[in-house]
Amino acid sequence: ISAHFYCENYLSTPRCNYLPNPPKTYRHFVDDGIGSFTDKAHANSFLLFINSLSNDLQYTIEHPSSDGSLPFLDVLIHPDLSTSIYRKPTHTNLYLKHNSSTPTGTKISVIKSLTRRAYDLCSRQHLDAELDLVYRICLANGFPAHLTTTTMLKVRENILVPPVRPPKTDSSSLTVTLPYHPSLNQPLKKALRRHDVSLKNSSSPNLRCLLTQTKSSPPNNITPNVIYRVSCNECTASYIGQTKRPIEKRISEHEACYRLNNATDDATGNIKFAPALHALNSGHHIGWNSSEILTTTSSNSHLDLVEHAAINVLKPTLNRTDQISNINSLWNPLLQRITSSFRPKPSNITKFPN
Repeated sequence: ISAHFYCENYLSTPRCNYLPNPPKTYRHFVDDGIGSFTDKAHANSFLLFINSLSNDLQYTIEHPSSDGSLPFLDVLIHPDLSTSIYRKPTHTNLYLKHNSSTPTGTKISVIKSLTRRAYDLCSRQHLDAELDLVYRICLANGFPAHLTTTTMLKVRENILVPPVRPPKTDSSSLTVTLPYHPSLNQPLKKALRRHDVSLKNSSSPNLRCLLTQTKSSPPNNITPNVIYRVSCNECTASYIGQTKRPIEKRISEHEACYRLNNATDDATGNIKFAPALHALNSGHHIGWNSSEILTTTSSNSHLDLVEHAAINVLKPTLNRTDQISNINSLWNPLLQRITSSFRPKPSNITKFPN
């Protein structure tokens, strides 16, 4: 998106309005452009002009081939302005193999996307040839002939007579995301459906994910999306909480409530910060600096479930357990397993006096 905005600004500069001999037409998508010129010299002069606008973006030029056709993105434009699919000379026609360990819907989407692209981009005189090529490509990638033909015909029917889709309704069912397994996926999906639970598949880690790490982890004290534990230095009392923000900021709020004697809500009497209340009532010292990070989550949407598991399994004495959880009870058999994955580490907070 940012590249598209940059090119829009780059080619919308006021200098374009004063070009002595502008192209007849010119359109661009991100950094790919196509235009109509009187001859090669006219096109080359425009190339020199747009390359003079900025040193950050330099264009090259491609003239029509000997037969008059010109590629632009995935489209091959013919001299009569009809269009077909463009494939680079190095294109191998290799797609997802039918015998790969992936969901059936993902495999069928290969046939659907290639067929849909043919109908969307090809002119009538080139459509049959492209559909025949799509059929042969699917067979070469191991797809059964019957499945390929049936799916291609279904795409054609949906284009000619678009199906009427029912409006989406809010569903209260629980969604579980698990890696795909070829023999377990369908039985598991059926079993979960009986309990109003839908199953979605996540991508399994590939070799690139296992061997590379493009982002470095933040220091412990500013790590967000964490489940943390605060413990008393003088007894076994502890508290488990969650925060979407850096843990140091959240612990600072706990410590401030203790320091300012503000652990309860004056209007309702409800407990605002349980560790601060424990310290004020008992005279004990809380180990703010020694707070632990029990685990982190990849998304803040997972925090409620993981915190629920930590409180129910680890049973910290300062957490309230009389409140009704908003976590579906279907998760209860998995709570022990969730907490078994915890690898506690120090928060490395040093801002509070010992």
